[in-house]
Amino acid sequence: MRDGRVLIAGGVGPGWTLLSSAELFDPTRGRAERVASMSVPRESHVAVTLNDGRVLIAGGHSGRRAAMRLYTSAEVYDPALQRFTRTGDMRIRRHKHDAVRAVDGRVLITGGADERGDQGAYRSTEWYDPRTGVFSMGPVLTRARYKHERSSLRMQNGDILIAGGAAEPEVLEAKTNRFRAIRAGTPLAGQFSAAARLPNGRALITGGYGNGEGPRALAWEYVP
Repeated sequence: MRDGRVLIAGGVGPGWTLLSSAELFDPTRGRAERVASMSVPRESHVAVTLNDGRVLIAGGHSGRRAAMRLYTSAEVYDPALQRFTRTGDMRIRRHKHDAVRAVDGRVLITGGADERGDQGAYRSTEWYDPRTGVFSMGPVLTRARYKHERSSLRMQNGDILIAGGAAEPEVLEAKTNRFRAIRAGTPLAGQFSAAARLPNGRALITGGYGNGEGPRALAWEYVP
């Protein structure tokens, strides 16, 4: 968050217990403290810091296998109040999706899947407007993507790179509001890869698995 602390919300506890609890980790003190819980337990959700310092939590699921329940719900953590408040719902139930903040302060939600996993991966996207608390449908991805959390990056020119979840990355062009596929010389691993912006304006994409292969040691560099 803005003050350097880290919000940890939800996830899985001992014995596959789904958690609604949240904590704040303070790196200057080297310890975490509990804050108010979310409205529901969540796993495979996304968290994005908004321009005003609050944190959007969206989607995910509770339960396992036949008892799995996917969410459209979203909530916002206010660091001043140290509590979560429900905001508008997403248009589609999603888990294992990704989210990134755009230049104008809106949040782009991409991909994810339904209960079927890779057989139910989405090409759809949504925009969250923190001024209104409302989600609206966004442009369609060139490829279905899931298991790509934290692999989407806002580039220096305002374009948004979607680097994970499929064999090829793609870019949402700020000028056209459309996705454009990027042809990679070697197919990306896709799922659970990591991505980071470099000081020279490029992006580094590393590791992951997928496309019929296990974990990979390859790395790719995206040149805008």
